[in-house]
Amino acid sequence: MKMKKIMAAVLVAAILTLAWVTPAARAEDVYQVVIDVMRIVQQNFWREVSPQVLIRGAIDGIMAALDDPYSNFLPPAEHQQFMQQVTGAFAGVGVRLEITPDGARITQVFRHSPAARAGLRADDVILFVGTTDVRHLTLEQLSAQIRGEVGTEVTLSVYRSNVNTLRAVTMKRDHVVAPSAEWRMLEGQVGYIRMDFFGAALADDIREAMADLSGARGLVLDMRGNRGGLLQSMMQVAPHFVRAGPMAIIVYRGGQRETVTSPGPGPRVPLVVLVDERTASAAEILAGAIQDSQSGVLVGTKTLGKGVAQSIYDLGARVGAIRLTVVGYLTPNGSEINNQGITPSLVVAPAPPDLTPPLAGLLTAERDLNLGDRHIEVARLHRALAALGFYEGPQNDHFTATTRLAIMRFQQHVGLYRDGQATKELLEQVNLRLVQPPVWRDAQLEAAMTNLRGRMR
Repeated sequence: MKMKKIMAAVLVAAILTLAWVTPAARAEDVYQVVIDVMRIVQQNFWREVSPQVLIRGAIDGIMAALDDPYSNFLPPAEHQQFMQQVTGAFAGVGVRLEITPDGARITQVFRHSPAARAGLRADDVILFVGTTDVRHLTLEQLSAQIRGEVGTEVTLSVYRSNVNTLRAVTMKRDHVVAPSAEWRMLEGQVGYIRMDFFGAALADDIREAMADLSGARGLVLDMRGNRGGLLQSMMQVAPHFVRAGPMAIIVYRGGQRETVTSPGPGPRVPLVVLVDERTASAAEILAGAIQDSQSGVLVGTKTLGKGVAQSIYDLGARVGAIRLTVVGYLTPNGSEINNQGITPSLVVAPAPPDLTPPLAGLLTAERDLNLGDRHIEVARLHRALAALGFYEGPQNDHFTATTRLAIMRFQQHVGLYRDGQATKELLEQVNLRLVQPPVWRDAQLEAAMTNLRGRMR
């Protein structure tokens, strides 16, 4: 009997194993194998699964098998977000924002945008989108509220300087392109261009920048943190910064190479380019071309080392897209960029911030101080409130009515209840106002300016 049970168990196991290993399809075409596997899963998996899920999973697996950090599958939402990041194009009103306790402050209004046509300006503050109070939203949630389909309307309640100027502005959403660069004239007639990414608007940005900075005697091109973008945009602006001649070497599949050139003329004044470890892709190609052609001097730290370019293949709105590495790039002199990066001619590390001392000695905040007290901590409080501009009496150790009045002025200024009490919590608030923010010194820009001064006529 025992032997029969063992034989039965072996037989069941054999049946299960044979059902698992016996191929249901014997296709010789490797592409057909994928189709057969998807059909087997769809027909036999114990739960229902949609073809889109299987297709996306298959594509994701194929891209993962390439073992390339820059090649991957982009589901529909990621594809849309990626294209907006790369091109800077989206449907909205055309503003950059930052969240503050008082509302969403506009930091930039894009040219030719609905916001520009409506008369909005930088430093205007948005309080409501429709009836939604923006003070309770994250930046992502706020952006989702403002963006939408082209032609649809959105109403922003905006004030300028103070809330008494609050007004409702209704705009129609439109296609907008975020600026890829910003520029200004620095001291000594040095033009400064910060190139954030190689977006769809970059060529227009640089043309306008060059016109605005036509009187510059030297030029700083800041590509720190520039992660790349559209190679076409890089090629469009390269003639402003790279002299006529070889600009890069394209490496195709199979090792074939092609040299691309810049028509020039390149910069008309001395040029310094700022780069760092976040400078990547198209920004590295442009930096390498400037360095090898001696069109300018690179200052900063070694770049990221992404010398390959990807193409986006759209697979349809329901599936998504794939991003696939298709070519590599070398500098004009044949130097490898990928995994190597570009070392500037003048290596300058970022400077740490300079910590400045408090406006007055910090309080110990170990005990409450009361009217009539005589204590050394009262003298420290007097000095602190005087440094902050709230106390004008004698800076002695006696807590008087003048001290209490100064505390009340401070409480009113910082939005605290005006009781004139020097509690430990109040003293801690005074300490917070005494501490000064660190001073950031841009050592790399300073080095660039020094280099330019030595070359400007």
